[in-house]
Amino acid sequence: MAPDTRSLLILSLIGGLPFCFAGCSGDSASQDDVAATESAYESGLKCFEQSDFSGAETQLVTAITSGTLQPDLTEAALRTLARARIAQGKLAEAEETLKQLQAGAMEQDQFLLVTAELELKKNNRDAAKRAVQQARSVNAKLVIPASLKGL
Repeated sequence: MAPDTRSLLILSLIGGLPFCFAGCSGDSASQDDVAATESAYESGLKCFEQSDFSGAETQLVTAITSGTLQPDLTEAALRTLARARIAQGKLAEAEETLKQLQAGAMEQDQFLLVTAELELKKNNRDAAKRAVQQARSVNAKLVIPASLKGL
């Protein structure tokens, strides 16, 4: 598949992610809906940064399921949601979140790092190491988080 065709396919998959959660009503979102969604997204990121993983999960699910979150933000929200679930020990839910993201992940290196975090939490060090190596092969300048440095 040609690179431009592949990019368009991936972008269309990511663009459809919100509809996987919220359904497609055909209604256009109001500015208030978009603002509330972006606020939930930002709040979710802030909660995650403050190690409030439950709050992050709640806010990010709200943002993702709204159906009005921009595709690039949806990808970042899904990654952070998976990380919040990993931190809470909700490994099956984190794995499901990553499966939703896998097909359309534009930032493959970041997706692979979250996959490595999940595998490490599942005590599968070899799979975590492979995911980190794959992430490095996608992006040689990738900054590896401290939690994955020894792999």
